[in-house]
Amino acid sequence: MSTVLIEKQDGIALVTLNRPEVRNAISFEMVEELDACLDDLSADNEVKVVIFTGAGDKAFVSGGDLDQFLSVRTKDKSYPMLMRVARLLSKIERYPKPTIAMMNGAAIGGGCEFATACRFRMASDRAKMGFVQIGMHIITGWGSGTRLMEKIGTNNALTLLLTGELFDAAYGKEIGFIDRVFPHETLREEVFAFAAKIADKPLAGIEAYMKVAKMVDSGLARDVCIEEEIDLCSSLWGSDAHYGVVQKFLQKK
Repeated sequence: MSTVLIEKQDGIALVTLNRPEVRNAISFEMVEELDACLDDLSADNEVKVVIFTGAGDKAFVSGGDLDQFLSVRTKDKSYPMLMRVARLLSKIERYPKPTIAMMNGAAIGGGCEFATACRFRMASDRAKMGFVQIGMHIITGWGSGTRLMEKIGTNNALTLLLTGELFDAAYGKEIGFIDRVFPHETLREEVFAFAAKIADKPLAGIEAYMKVAKMVDSGLARDVCIEEEIDLCSSLWGSDAHYGVVQKFLQKK
């Protein structure tokens, strides 16, 4: 059985992490399938937004598959294993198209790390989450302690990372980790409605704004980001699509 299911409709790709029997824990096989899936969706010009969610109704991602990951006990073997997943999450973080974590249930440990790598995080009001790694005598092994500090500030992040406490979606939104919270029953409908607004727009513009966002995220000087933003706009300026829209506007006037 495939560990990843893909559905495409109206410019939106839904990627379902499909291991409900273990609450969608990330396995080595899932990492490989996700990596290939991301390449395919990046190259597909019909896809403008990618949504990730978990199969079933209980979990988004419960973390790494402990049966697999705990089979490794030494640093020389654990480092490349952890780096393999970290590279996947970096790929999601740098993805040229908007990514949305549709958190339909629990996101624990590695599940929170996966969500942190996505551009947007939208959660069910029933979702529970937590960076529980410290209680397991480790830390975030896929690089998302750094990502979390960048997204919500060092002290807010340390509050979650150092205590390892579970929290709900409402608190996640309060501290800036979660972008939007929806009733569990309407989560899919609401997330797809948001994604549809993006998918309705030209891919070239979407990808240009994603480039600007990545530059800002990387801490480049403000003037450099602005100059690159203008350069991106100038590359799109005067295209047939742009000219056609302007002509229609002028004709209406």
